[in-house]
Amino acid sequence: MIAVGFLFFVYFLYKNPKRIKLISDEVFLNTLFIGLLAGIVGGRIIFALYEWDSFKDDVLQVFYPWVGGFGILGSVVGVLISTFIYLKIKKIKVLSLLDVVAIYAPLMEGFGRIGCFLAGCCYGKVTSADCFFSVVFKNPDGLAPLGVSLHPTQLYSSLAAFFIFAIIYFRAKFFRYKDGELLFLFLILLSVSRIVIDFFRGDRDFVFNFSLFSYYQLVALAIIVFSSLCLAYIRIKK
Repeated sequence: MIAVGFLFFVYFLYKNPKRIKLISDEVFLNTLFIGLLAGIVGGRIIFALYEWDSFKDDVLQVFYPWVGGFGILGSVVGVLISTFIYLKIKKIKVLSLLDVVAIYAPLMEGFGRIGCFLAGCCYGKVTSADCFFSVVFKNPDGLAPLGVSLHPTQLYSSLAAFFIFAIIYFRAKFFRYKDGELLFLFLILLSVSRIVIDFFRGDRDFVFNFSLFSYYQLVALAIIVFSSLCLAYIRIKK
């Protein structure tokens, strides 16, 4: 499902007229390759830190991407840092290009979360069996608790991602915007959805026994603060 989302992302980004004006096909494909590797590494690092108890007895498993999973926010940060450096070297307008990327990036998140649902990871809290949108996992090869009604938080995240795509696409198509606005709007919306949906997740781990926010929620909160400051700066800058 991540691959499906990535193919949609690449196709629409490749066809986007603004992308064509900003960057050549060769540099674009190189950027995709670098971003893909950085996304895997960044997502893996965040996941390993979050699930350190699963790796502390065999640290080498951190380098086995088929063991465990990835952290979406870590992937996003990894992609942004790596592509920023590469595009600066190539003298490409970084914020202009990342704005176009931000339009279609939620598609990868949306399809990727469907993959989470199919695998049973990122599962939700136990809920009432009478709840019409609850889900019961029965496959022992999955990662979710079996035989109990759970919030389908993976699908919550997927729907939120597709909704974010609709918002940013509409914003880009019908309104003028300054360089960087779409990028930081995407980061804010993604982080807000993560904070809200995490309250319904059953696999949350807390930092230093701080039982209000999970590790990922604190990362998302930091991204919201940083992105909001950047967005405010862009809006007031002449």
